[in-house]
Order: sequence, then C-alpha cells, then structure tokens
Amino acid sequence: MAEIKEILPCIADPNKIRVIGKIEIKDDFEEMMPYIAWLIPNSSYNKKMGWITFKKGVRIITIHSDGFVAMTQTKDEKEAMETLKEIEKIVERAYKEKDKIDVSKPKEKITVSVMDVYNYLPKTNCKECGEQTCMAFAVKLLNGEIDVKACKPIFKEKKYAGIREALIALLTSAGFEIEV
Repeated sequence: MAEIKEILPCIADPNKIRVIGKIEIKDDFEEMMPYIAWLIPNSSYNKKMGWITFKKGVRIITIHSDGFVAMTQTKDEKEAMETLKEIEKIVERAYKEKDKIDVSKPKEKITVSVMDVYNYLPKTNCKECGEQTCMAFAVKLLNGEIDVKACKPIFKEKKYAGIREALIALLTSAGFEIEV
C-alpha cells in the first residue's frame, strides 16, 4: 500500500512540494526494475544505482529499488498519492507481463512531437479539457499532465472517431498506456 513518508518544500517552485513516498514491494523487486522501466514511457533505468527515473510534466520521479519514490515539483499530497498508486499499477502490470517483455532488447521508442498530437486533435479550442487551446492540450498530454480522455469532442462526437483511433495508436506506439 502506497504511503507518503515525507513532504518537503520544492526548491524549484515555492508553490509546490517535494515528496518522498513508499510503494509496497516484493522480495524480487530489484530484479523487476528493468521490466518496470520498460513499461514507463521515456524512463531510464540505472542498474548500478538501483533506480528508475522519468519525467511527468515538469516533475522528475525516481523509483528506488527499496520501494522509495522521490518526486519533485508536486502540486499537493493528493497528486503525490495518485502518482504512487499509478506506479503501483505499473509494478503490478510488470509482474503480470514479465514473460512478454524482452528487456534484452532496447524498447522501441517512437518519438511523438506536439505537432504529431495536435494534428489528431479537433483544433476547435473548445476548452472542454480545461486548456485554452488544443496546442496547450497536446503539450500537457505529451508531458503526462493530462489524460487523452480529457479531450471530450474526440471521445463523444462520432465525426472524430477516426482521429481518436489514430491518436490512440500514435500514443500507444510511443509507449503511453491508454485506457479507453
């Protein structure tokens, strides 16, 4: 069960916090680290140091082999707990899919740009996602700050079904996990 161990002031942004949390781990967690890293888009695994690091938006998140998780520039305690729970889900998935993941091969990373994502958005700037423009939505989506389902038109209007499928395929090929 995920828990927050320590909350500190953020050095980069005084309106945010740094968090040290802990996720529940099994005895073989260190052996699972490469599999977990393989499932996290744009992550980096450092075997020697025993950690996985990745960015989510402006935040840098580090998962240590002892189950401790450090997060920078976190909005609040709620966001920190959500992140810890997301990590636990990824860990659970790594255990389930371990036999399907070949960590001896580098994971294929398809680079997706903001314009790639923007091209598959409605370009209406409707603000239903909470962003001022579709371009801002594309940036936040790639930074992991917003879920693709926040774009209401492509999930509710039939005329956008084609671009929805193409966008999901694009994001999935880049390593993003999309739940529809």
